[in-house]
Amino acid sequence: MAHPAKQFVVLLTLAAVVLFTRLGTAQLWDEDEPIFAGAALEMLDRGDWVVPYFNGQVLPDKPVLMYWVMIGGYLMFGATEFAARCGSALFGVASVLLTWQLGRKLFSAQVGFWAGVVLATSLNFDVVMRAATPDSLLVFFSAIALYAFVAGAARRPRKSELPVANEATLPLSANLRWRDYLAVYAAMGVAALAKGPVGVVLPTATLGMYLLIARLNRSEKPPADDGRATWTARMGRLVRFIAAVFHPGHVLRTTWSMRPLTAIVAILAVAGPWYVWVGVRTDGAWPAGFFGVHNLGRFLRPMEHHSGPFFYYVIAVLIGLFPWSVFLGPALRRAAQQMRLERRWQPSYLFLACWIGVYLVVLSSARTKLPNYILPIYPALALLVGSWIEAWLRRPQLAARSDLTAAWLTLGLVGLAMMIAAPIVAAKYLHGDPILLLCGVPLIAGAAMAWRFSRRTEPLGAAWSLAAAAAVWSLTLFAWAGPRVDRHQTSASFAGVIHQAAAGTAPAIRAFGYYRPSLVYYARQPVRQVFAPEDVGAFFREHPNDAFVFTNDKDYARLADLLPTDVAVLDRRPWFLRSREILLLGRDGPRLSARSNHATHAN
Repeated sequence: MAHPAKQFVVLLTLAAVVLFTRLGTAQLWDEDEPIFAGAALEMLDRGDWVVPYFNGQVLPDKPVLMYWVMIGGYLMFGATEFAARCGSALFGVASVLLTWQLGRKLFSAQVGFWAGVVLATSLNFDVVMRAATPDSLLVFFSAIALYAFVAGAARRPRKSELPVANEATLPLSANLRWRDYLAVYAAMGVAALAKGPVGVVLPTATLGMYLLIARLNRSEKPPADDGRATWTARMGRLVRFIAAVFHPGHVLRTTWSMRPLTAIVAILAVAGPWYVWVGVRTDGAWPAGFFGVHNLGRFLRPMEHHSGPFFYYVIAVLIGLFPWSVFLGPALRRAAQQMRLERRWQPSYLFLACWIGVYLVVLSSARTKLPNYILPIYPALALLVGSWIEAWLRRPQLAARSDLTAAWLTLGLVGLAMMIAAPIVAAKYLHGDPILLLCGVPLIAGAAMAWRFSRRTEPLGAAWSLAAAAAVWSLTLFAWAGPRVDRHQTSASFAGVIHQAAAGTAPAIRAFGYYRPSLVYYARQPVRQVFAPEDVGAFFREHPNDAFVFTNDKDYARLADLLPTDVAVLDRRPWFLRSREILLLGRDGPRLSARSNHATHAN
């Protein structure tokens, strides 16, 4: 499928189907989705497009671009789950198409096409692109910045811009025009509005690392490996190469070539006004919380129990890129071989290596770790896998039979493990839902079909079998299994009981021993936490009408003797994914309790 129009239509359709199918069916998932969606809703209700608030307090977690996108969704579709998520899904589709275009610039149309297929059907990419979070915006605008560099570097240079005699003549030029860098840094400015400094620092470091290597003289680069050099000779070459790359003079010249003044002006022009405005509006509280706590603090120490070893992101990538991570080993080996050879695509592989390496090293050094943090390298990983698939389709003998056997075996075993584990997990946490075992069927079927095509030396059939299995598996997880699991979430149901009991008045809500941001979102009211049993009793005495408290069955025993006599359990439901119960306390208990318990059993 070499025609660009056909590739565009296929990728657009594939990404849209995977990311938009039943996007708004499930409720918002704690913790992040209801916080961000609720903040956007509060901004819309207050008519304030500058300062993010959640639960009645300033929210310094993330910059404003995500909230603006969600507000646009609310204005078009109303305050629904689909409206909160549709912006993420839209930018997810755009990231797939952008990866395709990057592949066309760096390699070929076929590489770009398969990279788009890989990205659109990778596990973690689909999880995040279907969520009401800022990561889809960061991925897209970080990739746009790198694409702007590639587009400028891949142009045909004028004679006056040709490198001097002792520099390598690269398909990706190391001498960009001023307007090329302006586009690069403007995109970074938008990325800074999406998620802060990470949208500027890491793309800039990626480009800087690439240019530090690309701008070396030929004599300073390690020669092509002929396989005959000794280990000592190779280590000597590596040490000399590293010394040349990070020589202070070379670093200063390369940094200046990246037009740092243009970077400062462009980034501040795009992102600066809002950062200044929100700082003025909050008397410095928002910038202090965002930069001090949620950036520097997350880098220096684990936050919210999100930590991990240095190799955390290696495991995260193997899981998150699945099922295509079965090809990641062969793809990395081939990329390493290509980088050691003086071939046409050598700079393209170098660019991807810098992209992946910089993000991995920097994010692995941070103390707070989450799988979504590494998502901006997924387009680069997809391009590596796409380049391997393209080479495999052109020359089937390049793929080792052992690599293919391992890939199909891994695919089938993961599918089998899901079929075994899903009913066990469902029995323990979801009150039994054995039909979830079907989640593993697409992987087993895809492995069987791909193995059959491989045995007949038909790589195209095997590749399409894996693509079809990946797409169906994604839809099975997110459009079918996700909504089934969602039926066991409780916040929306609790909110319905509160709104019915409050009869149109604004209720006062507290939480003792149980709090979830989704309670705030679905109740459309602030939910304050209290930590002493005496405070719960005092709260009910201060609010004779329309007062409600969330708690759990264990902590309720500490409250029973401290509550007014007319306070009762209005509703009780299983704690989602835990073996406990959540209780909603309030007045007018017997009538509502009977009705809500009946609804619980009906579900």
